[in-house]
Amino acid sequence: MQEIFKNLFFSENFVPHGHCYLWNPGLVWLHLLSDGLTALAYYSIPLMLVYFVHKRHDLPFKSIFFLFSAFIVTCGTTHLLEVWTLWHPVYWLSGGVKALTALVSMYTALELWPLIPQALALPSPAELETANQKLAAEIAEKQQVEATLKQREAHFRSLFEGASVGIEIIDLAGRTIAVNPALQKMLGYDEKELTTFDFTETITLQTSANEADKNINSATDKRYLLRNRQALNESDGYQKERRYLCKNGQMIWCQVHAYLVRDDRGRPQFYIRMVENITDRKQALIELQQYQERLEDLIGERTALLTQVNQQLSWEASHDALTELINRQEFRKRLEEGLGTAKTQNQQHAICYLDLDRFKIVNDTCGHAAGDELLRQVSNLLQKQVRQTDVLARLGGDEFGLLLHNCSIQQGQAVAQSLLESIRQFRFIWDNQPFAIGVSIGLVRITAETKNIETLMNMADSACYQAKNNGRNCIYTYEPDDVETTQTNLAEQWLKKINQAISAQKTNNLASNQFRLYSQQISNLSSRSSRSEFQEILLRLVDENGEIIPPMAFLPAAERYDLITTIDRWVIDTVFGILHQQSQEAQSRCLYAINLSNSSVKDEGLVDFLKAQLNTHKILPQSICFEISETAIVANLSTATKLVESLKSLGFSLALDDFGCGISSLNQLKEVPVDYWKISGNFVKQIGDDAIAYEMVKMINRIAHILGIKTIAKFVTDRSILLKLKEMGVDYAQGYGIAKPHPLVVNSHLIYESIGVDD
Repeated sequence: MQEIFKNLFFSENFVPHGHCYLWNPGLVWLHLLSDGLTALAYYSIPLMLVYFVHKRHDLPFKSIFFLFSAFIVTCGTTHLLEVWTLWHPVYWLSGGVKALTALVSMYTALELWPLIPQALALPSPAELETANQKLAAEIAEKQQVEATLKQREAHFRSLFEGASVGIEIIDLAGRTIAVNPALQKMLGYDEKELTTFDFTETITLQTSANEADKNINSATDKRYLLRNRQALNESDGYQKERRYLCKNGQMIWCQVHAYLVRDDRGRPQFYIRMVENITDRKQALIELQQYQERLEDLIGERTALLTQVNQQLSWEASHDALTELINRQEFRKRLEEGLGTAKTQNQQHAICYLDLDRFKIVNDTCGHAAGDELLRQVSNLLQKQVRQTDVLARLGGDEFGLLLHNCSIQQGQAVAQSLLESIRQFRFIWDNQPFAIGVSIGLVRITAETKNIETLMNMADSACYQAKNNGRNCIYTYEPDDVETTQTNLAEQWLKKINQAISAQKTNNLASNQFRLYSQQISNLSSRSSRSEFQEILLRLVDENGEIIPPMAFLPAAERYDLITTIDRWVIDTVFGILHQQSQEAQSRCLYAINLSNSSVKDEGLVDFLKAQLNTHKILPQSICFEISETAIVANLSTATKLVESLKSLGFSLALDDFGCGISSLNQLKEVPVDYWKISGNFVKQIGDDAIAYEMVKMINRIAHILGIKTIAKFVTDRSILLKLKEMGVDYAQGYGIAKPHPLVVNSHLIYESIGVDD
């Protein structure tokens, strides 16, 4: 081992240079050419590496390329020295170059070793291709998103520029960055002026016209009076009414909606404020207030006069003007008091219900003047027969009521018999012609067990009815055992009549029906309607003798026994069936008004019934107008409003009947979306003589037109009233001064035969 080491590292065993002469020329040239070419190759490689590194600025590990270049250059130099030593023995130089090459090689190897893991970590060409494809997809997606954003921006810009309401865009710092043309036009400023105003100072909000006038002069440089940045910063939005001062000095009212816009991560981006000019609406409300103030002044002027006649009016409200006896309403109050003492003090009273017999003979034979005089004489006769503590009243027509205080049923029978005898003996003389009359009396006791006034009146009415059935001119006393039976019989009589009238519809013979439809013309005063006919449908009942029973005679009973909704539905079904036979062109020229009772307004199944009727009868809903009374609306405001909206969605028109009888509820009624207001006849019939009534009708008409509602005046009795209504601009009129009710006619076709009744 020692010998081998010595031969490797000591120069004694090296072949001396002089032995090179033993080489033949071919061997020399072989070494010369191979070493020279190798050196040339070694020198060219670094040049290419340096050029490559120079061109590729993104190339990783540049230093290793320079080390390789140095290593290759030293290697090439050793080959050149090999050629040189063939003739010149420069072994020390050759060895030094080799030593330098060894050092460069070792350093390069040491530098290369830690770079191997990093080089292996570099992506392969396949991975680079995948990454490039993914990057290309991301770029395409980003371009698509940018295109979508540009499209949305263009859409938003078109909406922003074309909106009819003013729009203002505000950054998070409270600066106005954009306003649309509508807001510029509304306020009179250009975009530059609106976006450069200073909003850092608080501007006092105007609360009245007087305050506005005071502040305009002191803040002429602050023309844009909406200032509410704090409200925007504290919440995501608000809705308020504010006043703006335009560039021309005009003050306008605006409805302002402001809200915060956030991105998809919920981060605030900017604010949008929308401004709508509501000056006209505010002006209309101001005019309404002025009308109300004017009416209050008129009422105030009349207060003294009203105070003077208040006692007379109070008396008239509780008394019958013809007989000077108390009327039905006051009699019910007295009954209420008597029923209260019967329940709380265990007292016993009695009530007599009197209906004159053969009164109609006198009235028809001698006229209404004779009938009125007969009622006055009978009232005086009855008044003389009763005690001062008793209460005598005229209930209507030829009917009277008598409340006997602290009176047993036996005492009441004696009083009733006395009244019966006095009427029998009484003779009425008119034009020297004597008339004998009679009276049918129903007698009912009032005790603590009596339920209520309605029950008591029904019992008295039924007792009187039974007295007439027993032959008239007699007394019938209700006993506890037969009260319910008699009431049931009376209810069954009304129910039978109504059911007979409704069932007659199934025979398709309208003329044989007990219910008859009449109509009354509603005249167009403005000539702005395209319809040639406007009629209100009215209901009549024909009794067994062929006589017409007015609606107020049987409709209260129908209300009492919950039959009114059945009647309403019969009317609707009948009218729809009649119109179904007409062409749609003919239907479009007419409008028929149908009344809905209070019970039908509360009927949850009415809308479904109407939908079914529209499916059965192919009619135009636009040819029907439903009338709902003001009292029904006010009493059931929420339910009635929903019903009105549902009916309008089906295509029907709506009218608010008797508008004005509850004028205190105007604030609620103006929100009900009807098409017509039928002004209460109590106002209309007085406009010729009463200034307050005139102003009330004028105000109602004005308010209706502001709200886009047409008006119909009821109870138009003469031409003077009609002319005043035209002067006011009322749209329609209805009443005996225009046309009386008549059997229903549709397109010149008489639905019912005339039965000779005075309309």
